[in-house]
Amino acid sequence: MPATTVQFRPWSPRPWVLGLTAAVLLGLGIGGSGLLLYPRGSLAPYEYHLWRWEANTILDNAFARLGIGPAPGPADGEQALRSYFKLTSQLRAAEGADPPNASLAETLTNERATYENDVERLLEHYIDEAITSTGVQRSLPLFSGVAITWPPVDFELTTPPQLLVRSPRARIARIGDALLKSGLTLKQVQEIEEETDSKDEVSLVVSIGGIAAYPAIIRDDRSYDSLLDTASHEWVHHYLAFYPLGQQFGNDRDGDILNETTANIAGREIGNLVRRAHPIDLPADANGNTPAGAAPTVDFNAEMRKLRLEVDALLSDGKVAEAEQTMEDRRKYLEAHGITIRRLNQAYFAFYGTYGNTSASSNPIGPKIERVWALTKDVGLFLKVMRDVESEKDLDAALARLEAIAAK
Repeated sequence: MPATTVQFRPWSPRPWVLGLTAAVLLGLGIGGSGLLLYPRGSLAPYEYHLWRWEANTILDNAFARLGIGPAPGPADGEQALRSYFKLTSQLRAAEGADPPNASLAETLTNERATYENDVERLLEHYIDEAITSTGVQRSLPLFSGVAITWPPVDFELTTPPQLLVRSPRARIARIGDALLKSGLTLKQVQEIEEETDSKDEVSLVVSIGGIAAYPAIIRDDRSYDSLLDTASHEWVHHYLAFYPLGQQFGNDRDGDILNETTANIAGREIGNLVRRAHPIDLPADANGNTPAGAAPTVDFNAEMRKLRLEVDALLSDGKVAEAEQTMEDRRKYLEAHGITIRRLNQAYFAFYGTYGNTSASSNPIGPKIERVWALTKDVGLFLKVMRDVESEKDLDAALARLEAIAAK
């Protein structure tokens, strides 16, 4: 399917836009992620502030962008990557032991830190290379012959903050999130949730894989594949922030689902481009996953999809208590079959349902965006179509154009 048959709005920023880009990027984590920073009373001791992250990383980020500091060669970088994820698997095993081996975990954490910067720079290079191959690089306004990846790929491997999600009990919707410090104890998490819950609202504290601050905050204890996809996902948020789609983030539920689902799909496919260009075979016990244990005996995706539809139906009929009991019964069922979910409620589905191409979502936007991908099968074309979408109506129109082209 020739890309020239689809009309796109060209990227044509005013000169002052690039002059203010550094300031804009500092706010990406706030505006792009839709995470709230205003004071929250009793939550104040637990709050995480993105501005501190930006302040602490801005100089290191500037040096990296200027090329100050050694960059690993391909062989050294791959060896660092292998060591990093082998240590991650060992670290997760030490932390998951009964009882946890705190001394070994500390030793492994310190050892892994040796490889962190090399892994970051190698994967940033691989992702940038993949993005370049998609054709979404931009020419500089005053230097039309110079094309760059914008924004530059930049992330830090660390422990992201946790997120407090709230939802009404009578329907599934995110009604205000709060970033919380990482490292909260289970008791603290439960106290926060208990204090936040009310007769009308329910809450959940979740651990997240990444945040589209700049540099992006990427969870450091994931598998290689998960980390690669997450880093690519967060770069897509950075990219979309300069287009109509990204500017809809945080405006309403559909805007969030449009953005997160687009980033999920494009991030996954950028990760696939990296895997094809740089195949790295990591052993199952050294790829960042926890060493294999007992496998679940039920299909998680099928169970969660079924549950989401049941809960939607019950809430639609005003049967809130029945919906909550159904979720608790299903949580216990999953736990008995090898899948542990600490708290399963409306806030759980409100958070995970934002990613429209997952089993936790029942919104039709997700399948529609998957259809856009099926009709384009090209990361660059997919992003060029989706970046101008501001609503489900726009999505339907774009999809209709693609379907018409495919039918010819």
